[in-house]
Amino acid sequence: MQITYEPLSSLTFEAAHALFNRAFEGYLVPMHLTLDAFISRFGQHGLSPEVSIAAFDGDVPVGIVLQGIRETGGRVISWNGGTGIVPEYRGRKLGQPLMEAAEMLLTDRNVGVATLESISGNEAAIALYERCGYRITDHLLFLQTDGILMNTLPELGDAEIVRIPAARLAGSSLFPAVGPLQIDPSDIARAGGEAVLLLKNGKAAAACLVRKDGVFGEPAKSITLYQGVHPDGEDALRLLLPHTLEYDTAVMRKTYNFPNGDGAAADRLIRDGFERQPLSQVFMVKELS
Repeated sequence: MQITYEPLSSLTFEAAHALFNRAFEGYLVPMHLTLDAFISRFGQHGLSPEVSIAAFDGDVPVGIVLQGIRETGGRVISWNGGTGIVPEYRGRKLGQPLMEAAEMLLTDRNVGVATLESISGNEAAIALYERCGYRITDHLLFLQTDGILMNTLPELGDAEIVRIPAARLAGSSLFPAVGPLQIDPSDIARAGGEAVLLLKNGKAAAACLVRKDGVFGEPAKSITLYQGVHPDGEDALRLLLPHTLEYDTAVMRKTYNFPNGDGAAADRLIRDGFERQPLSQVFMVKELS
């Protein structure tokens, strides 16, 4: 067995799609995408065939790492959009050299920080990433609730709430520069995400990134919360959350890859009636330069 590595762009999209589906067979959370969904994944999340990599045994593709890069906060940051090895090649210690080959594509493009997410229960994958130099920096939560949580929303006092497209905050310092790509303002903007700001004296005291699902002009069917920050303290975020998530209406509310961070936002949500879902992830980071 002689394993070689090539950028994923050396394969056709059809061949890369077949490799992706084979590489994720039987995993803790298996993924099987249609060709259209696989191709759209690149555009939706800024993934690149030139930055992604495939492993080959001879001319047979046996492993894959999807990657994308973006520049924010003055740094070039990468995101791992999926690492997998086809079933018959698992257990042959291909994971670490595959990750190392993928990293070479990042350093060639001056990436300073490499990031990825891994399912919390996938101890083997987390151990692999730690051997490759990644460290866990946060825990990502999936919380959910529905129904009316408050009959009357809290008074805003001298504050006001402003809603703007998430894209307007892409690259701003309000939200962390290094975090899961799928909850970054630049990413959720593609899916119609918005930022909800609590302003005091013209400055953001707290802010949330959300997306509403539903028909325009009608009540939302669900609201997804991606991030919540509180530059003016926890009380500001506690005031903003009920308004952002419409606690006074009967709507499905959930979080997606929600950073636990200092615990303030997650603790507030749980006290307000949100329940932890079985799935959770860890966010891992490796400094490359």
